[in-house]
Amino acid sequence: MPHLASSFEAPRAVKRLLDPLTQLLGVPVAVQASANTPAWPDPGREAHAILHRAFPERGECPLLADPDTIPVNGDPPTTPCPLGLTVRRFALPLGESQTGLLTVGPYFKRAQDRQALAGRSKAADAALAILPGLSPERHAILKNFYREFATFVGSAAKAGAAKETFLANMSHELRTPLNGIMGMLSLLLQSELPERQRRFLELAMDASNQLLGVVNDLLEMTNISMGRLELADEPFALRQGLAPLFAAWAEEAQGRGLDFAAEVDADVPEELTGDLARLRQILLNLIGNAVKFTPNGSVSVRVSLQPAAGNPDEAVLLFCVRDTGIGIPKEKQQVIFESFTIGEHFLNKRFGNTGLGLSISKEIVEKMGGSLSLDSAPGQGSVFSFCAAFRRATPLGAVSPARPLPFIGQGAVIAYAEDEPVSRLLVRRILEDRGYVPLVVESVTGLLAALAAKPVDMVLMDVQMPEMDGLETTARIRSGAVPGVAPDIPIIGLSASADARARDRGLAAGMDGYIVKPVTRKRLIEAVETALSRTYAANHLISTPG
Repeated sequence: MPHLASSFEAPRAVKRLLDPLTQLLGVPVAVQASANTPAWPDPGREAHAILHRAFPERGECPLLADPDTIPVNGDPPTTPCPLGLTVRRFALPLGESQTGLLTVGPYFKRAQDRQALAGRSKAADAALAILPGLSPERHAILKNFYREFATFVGSAAKAGAAKETFLANMSHELRTPLNGIMGMLSLLLQSELPERQRRFLELAMDASNQLLGVVNDLLEMTNISMGRLELADEPFALRQGLAPLFAAWAEEAQGRGLDFAAEVDADVPEELTGDLARLRQILLNLIGNAVKFTPNGSVSVRVSLQPAAGNPDEAVLLFCVRDTGIGIPKEKQQVIFESFTIGEHFLNKRFGNTGLGLSISKEIVEKMGGSLSLDSAPGQGSVFSFCAAFRRATPLGAVSPARPLPFIGQGAVIAYAEDEPVSRLLVRRILEDRGYVPLVVESVTGLLAALAAKPVDMVLMDVQMPEMDGLETTARIRSGAVPGVAPDIPIIGLSASADARARDRGLAAGMDGYIVKPVTRKRLIEAVETALSRTYAANHLISTPG
């Protein structure tokens, strides 16, 4: 059962469920997110209107003029249609706070009413072909069925919402201890260690990264199933953006004794507009699988330009990831694109995976306007291919500041509010090592007191804290309600919630950045220095990259 979420995805998911039955019974069915939104779709209403235009002498139809006169409990309309048509409507729960409409019909309850309209015109006869006549017995059965179906959809929506809440909470609860574990491991790995101890710590970090990958995959699949997959629309340099990914996998392949090659054809444009991060995510998964499932031989990647259908501003790229690995039997080649599937049960033990990567990649590729295909045979390797459409962008060019920025880490004071002790220690150490002066507090009350006591250059805060959360605190600072603090001071939120909506809420509240835990040194320093650079540039009227 598809999860029901957005005002567009939910009606479409319900309609897909009903399509086979609609074709079998011949009764038009339309689904709306609410009474004020368009139906998905509504051929019955169109045919109804055509009939009334063909028979103007019968008078205006109250069902077309004012659909609100039709009850939403499955009862008949209060005012009949002059042509003898009837419609049934049912309330359709689509989520915790969203109720849509399921419209069944129109259709004729008496065969003679339908027969009396035949032969007026070709348009009228075509409309009659869409609008069936139902016997009283069949009408009663269908009415009861659709009433039960609406109840079923409501139960499914509640179950989907409960599952979403559970996975979001699980993600949050796992990320918080992972933040501490991975943070302490990273600090230890920066110190002088005997080789044997360093190897143990590296294995522990690898295991932590695998667990984090599982958590990320589960949350990503939940967002996709709820219709929340969104693509960025930003300019990027293709070769420059993919080079670090190719270099990392070349090193990994070499360590496994494999040959690795990556080629971008010369006619592929460099400057494009689209979602580079999602493209990298797809390739990361496909190349990772190719390397993982190739005991010996080679892995190669090729990017080529495909003909664009009459749109000179569009660049359609074909990506092919080829390996000489174990291959996939024909009967498994469709199954592996389903969630939680890895082709063979023994691969779970041999290679360890959630089975979500290909499913997620398939959804992203389709969102990009392409499809993910596979050509493989056992013992002969595999070729995963997909096309993705991007817009050609104007040359990006290098943006450089009017004069060099100073080393912004030197002595900058950063107030950091966090109620979790391990996170406090980790962030403090990262900031101190970079040359910042961290002012660490355990609560929002402590943060406000610290801001009032001394000048601060930036605020870091955990988004979920007791007393007052980070969103409310940010809103207070931005409104000028915190004495002694500039309303435009850089603010970055840290959170164990990886939901894209949580990030959007943080940015909407006025945060300059949003970091998902586990916090890494690279991500934290990058976010801090980007925000400080922008503030410095604004205060000194200079331009900065990004």
